Amino acid sequence: MNIAVVGSGMTGVSAALRLSQKGHNVTIYEKDSCAGGLASSVEVGNEDLDRFYHHIFTSDNYIIDLIEEMGISESLKWYEPKNAIYLDNTLYPFTSPLDLIRFRPVSFISRIKMGLLVLTAKLIKDYTPFESITALEWIRKRSGKDACEKVWEPLLKSKFDIDSNVVSGTWIWNKFKLRGSSRGKNIAKEMLGYLDGGFILLIDKILNEIARLGGKILYNSEVKSISKTDKGLLELESSTGKAFYDKILFTYAPEKLSDIYKGYSPNYSTKLNEIKYKANLCLMLELSESLSPYYWITISQKGFPFVLIIEHTNLVGLKGYNSHVVYLSRYLDANDSLFTACDESIINEFINHLNRVFPYFNENSIKKATLSRAKYSQPVTTLEYGKRIPDIKTPVKGLFLASMPQIYPEDRGLNYAVGLGKEAANVMLESL
Repeated sequence: MNIAVVGSGMTGVSAALRLSQKGHNVTIYEKDSCAGGLASSVEVGNEDLDRFYHHIFTSDNYIIDLIEEMGISESLKWYEPKNAIYLDNTLYPFTSPLDLIRFRPVSFISRIKMGLLVLTAKLIKDYTPFESITALEWIRKRSGKDACEKVWEPLLKSKFDIDSNVVSGTWIWNKFKLRGSSRGKNIAKEMLGYLDGGFILLIDKILNEIARLGGKILYNSEVKSISKTDKGLLELESSTGKAFYDKILFTYAPEKLSDIYKGYSPNYSTKLNEIKYKANLCLMLELSESLSPYYWITISQKGFPFVLIIEHTNLVGLKGYNSHVVYLSRYLDANDSLFTACDESIINEFINHLNRVFPYFNENSIKKATLSRAKYSQPVTTLEYGKRIPDIKTPVKGLFLASMPQIYPEDRGLNYAVGLGKEAANVMLESL
């Protein structure tokens, strides 16, 4: 079978690998000049580094198994992070259960409830009750009003902006489950994984294996339209020409598929378009000096243009970066004036507020600033979300969809992107 995969993110290349291994001719279409999507990289010093921050958890079996299959397990290293939370103009350590007990902005009872929320989430297997209650309602009920207002509500607001009040409890349950699972049997110790050379190392290995099996990737090849021919084939028109395929897997946002394939019924097109996303702004700073001892700082205070300060080199070390590397991240609507502002304006806004957290920060320590934008970054998981997710099989024979909303009830992440790619390939193979 001649098969096209649209998109070279982790889902697309994982699916393409499985299809190639079954003997099919696979062509990957990538609109950019490089592979990886949200896992693409930039060069920092002598190293490749993820354009958008990533790490994996000890429970992320899909990607850990794939790393082993590609023969690069020795590049996967595990680290113990130091985390903090910024609240009331103060940085509080927020890594261990002891840090939580000492966290005085909320009452002692609320602190205990917060810890139990995280630790018990991984024991909950049936998430369906969370679909009909908002995350804020569930947290307020389980951890208390002060913890909700001071910690969780600002976090949800920063992650989902104007939609924070309608995000379902399933999303926050999943977040708690991941954090609890990353600690394993030792609740006092969390471990996070990162690949030497960035996760682009894994994508490059996969692409090399696909090429060895006869597949290929077309860069700078944006897909313009997909249509059905009289002979039952699918015609794909891209910026590099037309081609015909037996099957096509589309891995971008569902609403983009609605734009590209015009033959869907109005009801199905509506289903694709009603899935809402938050965009992301991610500023990478290469600094001559470290900001703090922390890897992950959560901003739980209103009035900031970013929600996270991630000092990557505090997790993995300086390596060959020749700089201390810091990410500043913000989720927002794609039509928000901040997302559409010029790079210089966004960078200045972020740096000005970084000075609020670190008054001693010297802007002269900035060696380089790289701003990355992603329009489709975080699906907004609203109430009863599970009932509205489109299947991998679309109504058009031979045309399939695999994108981040279908990872649900899990949240977006490299591990579940690998799992979805494998699932999509299996669905396509079953239909042969």
